[in-house]
Amino acid sequence: MAKRPDPTGYHRNIVRFLKAEEGELWNWFASSLSKPGYSETVRLDLLKTTYRIDPVTQPRLGALAEEAIGRYGWHVPVTFYQSQVAGGMNAALVYVPEEIHVVFTGPVLNVLSEPELKALLGHEFAHFLLYRDWNDEYLVAADLLRALGNEAGAAPAHLESGRLFNLYTGVFADRGALFICDDPLVAVSTLVKMTTGLTEVNAESYVRQAEEIFSKDRVQANQLTHPESYIRAGALMLWAEKGDDAEVEIERMIEGPLALDRLDLLGQRKVADQTRRLLNQLMTPRWFRSEATLAHARLFFDDFEPEDPSNEDKTLAEDLRTDDEGLRDYFCYVLLDFAAVDRDMEDVPLAAALVLSRKLGIEQRFAELVHKELAIPKKQVARAQKEAEATVAKAEASSKA
Repeated sequence: MAKRPDPTGYHRNIVRFLKAEEGELWNWFASSLSKPGYSETVRLDLLKTTYRIDPVTQPRLGALAEEAIGRYGWHVPVTFYQSQVAGGMNAALVYVPEEIHVVFTGPVLNVLSEPELKALLGHEFAHFLLYRDWNDEYLVAADLLRALGNEAGAAPAHLESGRLFNLYTGVFADRGALFICDDPLVAVSTLVKMTTGLTEVNAESYVRQAEEIFSKDRVQANQLTHPESYIRAGALMLWAEKGDDAEVEIERMIEGPLALDRLDLLGQRKVADQTRRLLNQLMTPRWFRSEATLAHARLFFDDFEPEDPSNEDKTLAEDLRTDDEGLRDYFCYVLLDFAAVDRDMEDVPLAAALVLSRKLGIEQRFAELVHKELAIPKKQVARAQKEAEATVAKAEASSKA
């Protein structure tokens, strides 16, 4: 039997981040959940814009809903609606506390088989689960991220965080589909029918299609609300097979590698942590800690204090390894700052930065930027590269004399 879905790692991590870093906003949104008249306004709007499905005309739908509610362990009323707007097939939960409202668009009820309709209800009811349980934390997070993204001056990280939250909510809801229908192939056929409008699909064939894509390309979700269908299918099959052990692999499918131009709030914090580690490693030698270099480090982190020189960061090179040019250049420019910030130290900081860039595997690009940004001739840069370790060793010996 498929397990009842829990929030993904991304959901949990972004909630922790928002509560810690946006505490006042978090508390305000949490206190605003019970808006006077909200539920009545939502119900009235649904009546104006949809056809409310009479349970007498759709007894099968009502029976499947009761079965799904029982599986989730709830006692809440369910109302279904058919959208009056023409378009492709879709289903959407309209959230009201302690009430389930689901709106269908297009011929959903005529196209899906009974097992597929169960999967669809499992998916939509999972949205209700996420927002209702866990002390409303994920409802607060969704509202807060939406508000941050809608601000006129919204930062790219706010938009990316909201996008990833939505994508992981889609992944979570797909696990709800599996929880109710208990057959990953039925869950896959449901999502394929809903996204294509086809009345007949072969789920096994689509799973093979997704596997072919994964074998030929490094995938990353680029949609706004739900991952691409082949990613959803792949993530669902992985979850069905491995459960929680599939999380890291699914995260790679959704987020891809860290990239400077698409950092979310959690990615920003990760890069900040990597930057602090980079500065600690660069400033390990006590002779590097001049007033100028320490002052510059505290422009990055106002509480910066170099760690004990004996604490070598042995995983720094591996953790900073990246194929993203923007991120690689960012680390190079950080090193460049400290190579040039204290002129009284002459060529020693540059030598130390060259040595560290070599350990990090970014020496070639760093040398190019030294030439470009510091206007140092290429031959002089090459000589500095050749003599870098000797220059650092000499500075270390002098500091101990």
